[in-house]
Amino acid sequence: MDTYSEQLVKKCENSSDQMKKIGIIVGGIAVILILLFVTIYIMPIAIIAACGAAYGAYWLLTCQNVEYEYTVTNGSIDIDKIIARRKRVSMISVDVKDFTDFGDYRQANDNFRGTTVMAMGDEEEPYFADFHSEKYGETRLVFSPNEKVLNCIKPYLPRTLK
Repeated sequence: MDTYSEQLVKKCENSSDQMKKIGIIVGGIAVILILLFVTIYIMPIAIIAACGAAYGAYWLLTCQNVEYEYTVTNGSIDIDKIIARRKRVSMISVDVKDFTDFGDYRQANDNFRGTTVMAMGDEEEPYFADFHSEKYGETRLVFSPNEKVLNCIKPYLPRTLK
């Protein structure tokens, strides 16, 4: 029997993300005001540049909207990062049978020394999965799957982790 599940998770914003947004807004307004002040001397070019600066600030501001998509297909997990609903970047793809450890993130071993891939939102409880990746080496994936995604993962877990 084939299993398939997908989930879209919005990245939870922290203070760093909020400061980036404030910096983009303040910087965009400052550049626009400077360019409009220059319109006294070079009118058409400054107005076009001010419009370009406004669009650039809008584009940078919308790039701060990040979502993660978890797709589980027959024991294979693919996690993609979606930026501003216009760009998709594949973060990681792994088979569940390759997991060396899996469980609730709050009960995870804190002395992990590999690469950590964070792809979590704030809706669900965080889970972790440890595995070996050719690209990253020893890897810990921290993500927040819902019950449907968990039900598609659990049948494919190695016998020692069930």
